[in-house]
Amino acid sequence: MLPVRPAPRLRFWHWCLLLALLGGPGCSGGGDTLHPVKGQVFWKGQPAKGVLLTFHLKGADPVTAIRPLGLTGEDGTFTLTTGEREGAAAGEYAVTAIWSEEAPKVKGRISTAPPDNRDRLQGAYANAATPPFKVEIKGGENALPPFQLK
Repeated sequence: MLPVRPAPRLRFWHWCLLLALLGGPGCSGGGDTLHPVKGQVFWKGQPAKGVLLTFHLKGADPVTAIRPLGLTGEDGTFTLTTGEREGAAAGEYAVTAIWSEEAPKVKGRISTAPPDNRDRLQGAYANAATPPFKVEIKGGENALPPFQLK
């Protein structure tokens, strides 16, 4: 009896080519040209480390769109990436934010499961339907005004 070999897996760029040939969405998240985007996030006037920003392109399919993301560092700054590439396509965006923190452990309970996380902002900045921030990404370098969380 012959051994059964699994079907070969398609690489990321193979999927991009297949989608392009079929007229599907591009793998860069809405456009072939991505523009550098930088910004900063503050919490009560102080730089906020670990805030995940998601940029939702106006008019993009919410199911298939690849959204630009930014994660803030020690000084609250972030750089957007779309998929594996740096930058974001030009357009109007709704911006959401989630600031993850480890949930407190329950005393007396021992668990081998990974720790639970929760949003420090309690979802106040997480709804793309009612976005707390709106920005426009233009061609070329983009330095966004600071995002102020309260």
